[in-house]
Amino acid sequence: MVMKKVILVLWVIVLSGMPVSLVAQNKAGAETQEQRKAKYEQFCQFRRDYMKEQMKLTEQEAKQFFPLYEELESKKWKIDKEARDFARKVAHSKSTVSDTEYEKAAQALLEKDEKMAQLDREYYNKFKTFLSSEKMFKFKNAQMKFPRAMMKWHGGKNAKHKGRGK
Repeated sequence: MVMKKVILVLWVIVLSGMPVSLVAQNKAGAETQEQRKAKYEQFCQFRRDYMKEQMKLTEQEAKQFFPLYEELESKKWKIDKEARDFARKVAHSKSTVSDTEYEKAAQALLEKDEKMAQLDREYYNKFKTFLSSEKMFKFKNAQMKFPRAMMKWHGGKNAKHKGRGK
């Protein structure tokens, strides 16, 4: 009898504390969303500054370049996400995956690369209407170097854990 009362009291204590912990988790989740957004905005600003510096863009060129560049990056992100989501669905399937499904996933990843190359060509032609050949070369070169610069930036003053990305 005493044991039942003790268990009942413990359950009441546990259940009464749950709403408080759930509210705290929701608040923490909301802060995480805000933090992610702030970090993304910092990343975008870093990318803009990096590209502008590497390409030696004038203010006028930057005003023309960045709206198109951000449009390009947005389209590429969408294409990449669709292909990754499809490949992830196949890779993490709980049921047996057929050869046909594997083929479709591999094809989607291959087509992703083709679509991105096509977008690069389309926007290259748009950029060259107002950028010199030298700046177009610097643009492609900056794109190749950007991941390393981002890792250094992320591993430096903007990282919680020093040493990451170095």
